[in-house]
Amino acid sequence: MTKKRTRLCLGILALFASAIVAHAAETVPPKPDRYFNDYAGVVSPGAAQRFNEQLAQFERATSNQVVVAVWRTMPSQSSIEDFTQRTFQAWQVGQKGRNNGVVFLVFVDDHRMRIQPGYGLEGALPDITCNEIIRDAVAPRFRANDFEGGLAAGIDLIFKAIRGEYKGSGKTVRESGSTQSNPAGLLIFFFVLVIILLAIRASRRLGGYRYTGGGGPFVSGNWGSGGGWSSGGGGFSGFSGGGGSSGGGGASGSW
Repeated sequence: MTKKRTRLCLGILALFASAIVAHAAETVPPKPDRYFNDYAGVVSPGAAQRFNEQLAQFERATSNQVVVAVWRTMPSQSSIEDFTQRTFQAWQVGQKGRNNGVVFLVFVDDHRMRIQPGYGLEGALPDITCNEIIRDAVAPRFRANDFEGGLAAGIDLIFKAIRGEYKGSGKTVRESGSTQSNPAGLLIFFFVLVIILLAIRASRRLGGYRYTGGGGPFVSGNWGSGGGWSSGGGGFSGFSGGGGSSGGGGASGSW
């Protein structure tokens, strides 16, 4: 019996160890030297340079850093959220202490993308706003194979959100589709509320109950290949991370 327990414990430890090693081996791309990085080759060199200059000028004007990267696929077994978080931390987008950075990652063949702000920009770019930018502005253009148009729209709305010029509706698609009040729904709501209050009062008389609740990446790989242009040289304005950090907010989407 003791041997069986020992083997079971060793097996569990081996599983945990393999999971830890696998996570540690997950790669993130090296920090780029440009703001706009098209490793998939989906936009023209002229458009890439224009985007890069827009992103560089935005940092000059506002101190906020926005970095965009486009790849063919995501070379990771983890979720896009985990991959983006580790990439953000490795690139240190935004200024240290202000955490005023944003990353916009696109994986063309996976049909996946994510916009993630740093801690300091979560108020300007809450999850629902990031989701609306992806859903309403970027994804429709990507579905039409207009990657240049989708990237331009996404970058523009990220700029506007940070400047306070774009707030989004603050509603989901389902919520936006219902514009009229429903009297019957209100009556049902109040009826249920009364029932709940009466039940709480009764439980207190019977003694009631109480519930209490509790509540560094490895960098490697050939990230500049795959038909795109490399991220160095050519008179582009250069990106350098300032030590920013992110808490994992933002939104992911597909097309």
